[in-house]
Amino acid sequence: MKNAVIDSSSAILLYRCNMFSLLPGYCCPVIPGTVFAELTVPGYGGADLFTELCRDGLVKVHQPDPGRADEFTGSLHPGERDVIALFREGKGSFIIIDDGKGGRYCRDNNIPYINALLTVKILFLKRLITETESADAWKWLLANGRYSEKVKVWAENAGEERLSFFL
Repeated sequence: MKNAVIDSSSAILLYRCNMFSLLPGYCCPVIPGTVFAELTVPGYGGADLFTELCRDGLVKVHQPDPGRADEFTGSLHPGERDVIALFREGKGSFIIIDDGKGGRYCRDNNIPYINALLTVKILFLKRLITETESADAWKWLLANGRYSEKVKVWAENAGEERLSFFL
């Protein structure tokens, strides 16, 4: 099973469309401490679930080497910077990221990445969710995520061959 380093945006989107808790059936989710801090703010939706999954070892929390993380300070948010740093340190086989700047960084630097939309598609292709669950989550993400039309079309048309690395 591959490790996937996940940013806050993707984790929250997947939580809100009821898919995050299914990730351990597909990959070993990894988050940096900065993302853990964002996801576990008391009183925020999902904080208890994220805390429990991390406590139970179903989601791994790692701190990136501060020297490596500083290489990505630029205009990236600390969470996305740390996600990329953990990937560079070998903590993940790919990244799940919904931040636009972070996604562009991954694309421009040949880092394998997917977003929450593609994660739902992969959960369906791996038969971890039903067609109805997939359609419901997909619909919710399209209505609530910040995806460009180009990203939506690409995700809709991405098939098993194009996603084979992530399957």
